[in-house]
Parts: sequence; structure tokens; C-alpha cells
Amino acid sequence: MPRQSTPSLHFDSLDLNLLRVFEALVEERSATRAGARLGLTQSAISHALNRLRYVLKDELFVRGPDGMQPTERAAEIAPRLRQGLLQLQLALAPSEFVPERTDRRFTITCTEYAGAVLMPAVIAQLRKQAPYASVNVLPSNLGVAETLRGGRADLAIGSFRRFPEWFASEPLMRETRAWVLSADHPAAREELTLERLAALPHLVIAATGDDEHAIEGYVVDHGLERLVTRSDAGLLQGALAARGLRRNVAVTTPHFLAALAAVSQSDIAALLPRRVAAAFVGRYRLVLFEPPYPSPPFEIMSLWYREHGDQPAIAWLRKLLREVAAEL
Repeated sequence: MPRQSTPSLHFDSLDLNLLRVFEALVEERSATRAGARLGLTQSAISHALNRLRYVLKDELFVRGPDGMQPTERAAEIAPRLRQGLLQLQLALAPSEFVPERTDRRFTITCTEYAGAVLMPAVIAQLRKQAPYASVNVLPSNLGVAETLRGGRADLAIGSFRRFPEWFASEPLMRETRAWVLSADHPAAREELTLERLAALPHLVIAATGDDEHAIEGYVVDHGLERLVTRSDAGLLQGALAARGLRRNVAVTTPHFLAALAAVSQSDIAALLPRRVAAAFVGRYRLVLFEPPYPSPPFEIMSLWYREHGDQPAIAWLRKLLREVAAEL
């Protein structure tokens, strides 16, 4: 039986722009979004995709209910191509980084907390110090470890307990939690004891997905242990059980702002990160209380892929994050 030969690639037809289109389509799953990201028309994206299909001898992407889905061949190529493009970017990056002249696109993956507390000030400073740069913020539930290793993000912001040696981190700030009540609630004028807290209906902030797989509040993501729970439920449950008390969870939501708005218009109590709650005290007419049981603080830190962290642009971004966090 004659041996089948693998079709040779038409490298003469391959250019860097085609590879950038391929990467954008893998991540965006939409020709429109990929075009917006690269500054190209949908027609230009379609033309580039047709050239890629000819060069690679594969359909690469097929339309599905959730957008353009990569074929098996495209899924196989994507991670290796991403690493190759990243290495090329690193090789061609200037040795000196000048913030006021750069047009670099920074990508940060972070929790909702960091997005609400840290990122507004980070974006403001970026606009002042690097006016031609842009920033893309990704949710951390997309998978932090592979996002950083694959070069799809420059930094992650969150709470990490343990991580593999190929990552590095530095602390940014410490956060505590506070119970929040509407200022119009009768209990807002009294001391919040454990008994009074147990008597109130509670709102719990919890997202689906990650939270459901958390152990002691953490999920393991390719060896990276990432804090995902927004509460100290275990400590609260233990304190209540010691007094023969139980909590009444009336509402569950994944959103901080929805929680604050709900508390302001009801008799519900919610536990939130203190800086988030404090930022909206006036707007929602809230009162903050210390938890009437031990509730330790948690650390917010930045995390990056060690191999990329010493790039001048990433070192500058890390410094910016430290400066912003120090002011909060």
C-alpha cells in the first residue's frame, strides 16, 4: 500500500497578518469581533481566512450556535501558533519602553472585585501616562494559568494561594469584609451581634461555575490555586453553629452592584469586600458593620508568567499597579 504524503504548506502565501487573523478568530469566534480587534473589515477577515484555508488545507473554522468554532486542526495549531507569535513579539520588542509613545495593547485578567476597585484608577493612570496605549480586561473565570502562559494576558489580578514555579507574583493590597445594611433598616441603628445577624435574611454573592468547584474557597487551575468565593461562609457557619444558630439565605447573585442595590431597597444583609461597599455607601444609603466573628483579611496580588515579567512594558505595568494600589 503506497504511503500517503502530507500536503506541503504553501509558505509563499503565508504572512504574519494571516497568523494574526487566525489568532483573533480563535479567541473571538466571530469575524466581526476579530475585525474590530485588528482594525480590519469583515470582508478583509473573510479574505484572510480563505487564504489560510488554502495554505493549511483545512476548513479551520465552521459556523455553530456559539459563533465560529475551530476545527480539530485549528485547535491543534492555536496554542503553538500563539507561543510562536509571543516569542516573535518578545524578540522584536524594543529594549526601552517609553509609556508616552507606546501604542501597546495591555491585557489584564482580573476578578470582578479588582475590576471595580483597582481597574478604574489603573485605566485613569494609563490614559495619563500612556495615552496611545489601550487596555483589554478579561474575566478571570476564563482560566488564568493558560491565559498567562499562552501570552493572551500580561498580568492577572486576584487572590492566589499557591502557584507553579513558572509564575511570579507580588502583593498589591489587603482587603477585609464588611456586612452591609440599608440605612433605613431598623437594625442599622443597633450593634450587629451574631444573634441579630442570624435573624436577618442574607444575600450571598456567588457565581456559578468556579464557585461550585471550589474547595475551601479556592479552585485549582493548572496548578494555580485561585480564590473564587466572595464570602467567609465557613467561618460564619462555624460561629453560628457554636451558638446553636442558623443563617437564612434569601438571595444569591454573582454581581456586587446588584447586591448593593438589593440591600439598599430591602431588609437583606450582605457581606462584601469593604472597599466595594464603602465606594457606594452614599449612593445607596448603606451602613457598614464589622463581622461579629473572626473574619481574616485576604490578599490581592498581581501574577504573571515569569518568563515575560521582566519585559520593560510589563515591568512598567507592574509598577503602575503597585502605585495605584498604594493609594487605595
